[in-house]
Amino acid sequence: MKKRISVSLLLGAVLFLLFPELGRAADRGELGSVIRTIPPNGPFWKYGIVTMRRRAAKAGMAPVVFAHWSHRSRYTCRVCHLDLGFSMHAGDTGITRAQYTAGKYCGACHDGVTAFGVQGGECDQCHMKDTRALEAYFDTFAATLPMASFGNGIDWAKAYSSGRITPKNALASTAPPLQLPEKLRQPMRLGTAAPRSEVTFSHKDHFSELDCSSCHPDIFNIKKRGTVDFSMDKNIFGNYCGACHMQVAFPMNDCKRCHPHMSGFSGF
Repeated sequence: MKKRISVSLLLGAVLFLLFPELGRAADRGELGSVIRTIPPNGPFWKYGIVTMRRRAAKAGMAPVVFAHWSHRSRYTCRVCHLDLGFSMHAGDTGITRAQYTAGKYCGACHDGVTAFGVQGGECDQCHMKDTRALEAYFDTFAATLPMASFGNGIDWAKAYSSGRITPKNALASTAPPLQLPEKLRQPMRLGTAAPRSEVTFSHKDHFSELDCSSCHPDIFNIKKRGTVDFSMDKNIFGNYCGACHMQVAFPMNDCKRCHPHMSGFSGF
């Protein structure tokens, strides 16, 4: 355990020193906070948590603590980040109480009917002075789900494929299911500088929770070989795959999830 922690911290320190100019998705402070919370450096419950302080502080309220893990068992990523219009980048959306009560963003579900709402005086369900109740809930929540060694300790892909969770893919029950083009159903094998570390990428796994527009063209150029400067350090700083896989989806120290041929190495 101590060895894993020290290697992860060393990785973060080296990246801070060597790549100060990388990516807009995470600056040094943001990346440092991510590295400190990636298990085994941080508690499982905290991975994927977004804490929103700015507007709450102005209103004299405790910060909003949003747990991705409690929502993704009910809805796919597509619902919030496409249907409801939440940005993939923390802080970009800027939710207001007026928007909430008008049924936008969180208010689309948290209306007092589908899920708890402000109408019932349950503000402290999101505006948390402390997180002890949330931490206790995570233990119960994760107990029946497949385990993983990284992120929040849950193998979400296995939970989804095995039917342990059945998240809705749209808020409207009448919405027709989207179909993945046949040519994208087979896994892609992407070469790397080291032959044993080639990447296996599945459009099918990602499409089960996301939409093409979630990645293309803002994160990845849709043209073949159109994405340039794709490197591990760019990913770690929150670009490309790192837009999700350093914040919510399994983190990049779970190396063999993408590099299955890296024998004898389980990650930092």
